[in-house]
Amino acid sequence: MTSVVVNPPLRRSWGPVAHERLLQARDRARARLTVPRETVARQWVAARATRPSVDVALWTRHVAYADRHRSRDLDRLVERYSAFATAMARRHYRRGEPVDDLVQISHEALMLALRRFDPGRGTPFLAFATPTIVGTLHRHFRDAGWALRVPRHVHELARPQQDAVDLLSQDLGRTPTLAEVADFMGVSIELLRSVEQARHARSTTSVENPAMDAAEQVQAIGTIDPALVTVENRMGLRRGLAQLPETDLRLLTWYYFEEQTQTQIARRLGVSQMQVSRLLGQAVQRLRPFLSASA
Repeated sequence: MTSVVVNPPLRRSWGPVAHERLLQARDRARARLTVPRETVARQWVAARATRPSVDVALWTRHVAYADRHRSRDLDRLVERYSAFATAMARRHYRRGEPVDDLVQISHEALMLALRRFDPGRGTPFLAFATPTIVGTLHRHFRDAGWALRVPRHVHELARPQQDAVDLLSQDLGRTPTLAEVADFMGVSIELLRSVEQARHARSTTSVENPAMDAAEQVQAIGTIDPALVTVENRMGLRRGLAQLPETDLRLLTWYYFEEQTQTQIARRLGVSQMQVSRLLGQAVQRLRPFLSASA
C-alpha cells in the first residue's frame, strides 16, 4: 500500500532560488485560502459571488511575514501602511502635543499590530490595527500628555467636551456656556468645571525662560481668579449693609436674597408696588458710596 505524505517539508538541498519560489508559491496558496472576502450581489442569477476585499498581493505579504518574520517583509508592510498611521495620528491631534511625536507613536503601534497579526483568522488588517493604534494614542495622552497628574475622568471628558463645544458653537453661532455643554453631554456642570480647572495641567512653562519678558512670566505663573475682582466690592458692601436702617436691610433681603417680587413685598408691607420700587431704589443709592469708594 502506497503511503501519502501530507505537507512535506521543503527540501533545503534545493538551490536558494528554487527554495524561494516554493516559499512564494506556498504564501500565495495560503493567501488565497485566508484572504478576507466580500459578497457581490448578482442581478440576474440567484447565486452570489465573492471577491477578495483586500489586495491579494498585500495579503500575501502578510502571510509571508507571519510565517517567517523577515525584516524585509515588515519593512514593506510598514511602508504600505505608513500613510494610514500618519492619518490616524493627525486625526487624534490635540493642541499642545507635537505632531511628529504622535506620528512616531502611531507608527510604533502599527509595527506592534503587524507583529501580532494572524492572517489565518481572515480578518482585514486595518480592522485589527485601528483599535491598537487608537488605544496607544489614548494611553499616550493619558500618561504623558499632561504635565501634572489629573483624575481619570478628566482624561475621558477632555476630548468629548471640546468636540461638544465645537458642535454647539456651529449650531448656536456663539461659544456655548458650561451649563449648555453639560446639558448636551448629559453630565453634571460640576464635573465639567473640574475638567476646565485641570486643563492648565497639559503643559508647563518655565518662568526662567530667557525668551519671555516680565509680563509673560507673570502670565505663566497662573491665571487671575475672577473672584478677586469682586473682593473689594464685597468688603464695601458688607460695611454699607451694616450701616443701613433695619427697614432697608429687610427690604433688600426679601428682594435680592429671597427673590420675592415687588408685588409680593408690597402685599407684605401693605403698600403699592410703586412704593416698593421707590424704597428699593433709595436703599441701593445708600449703598453706592461704599461700592464706589472701594473701587
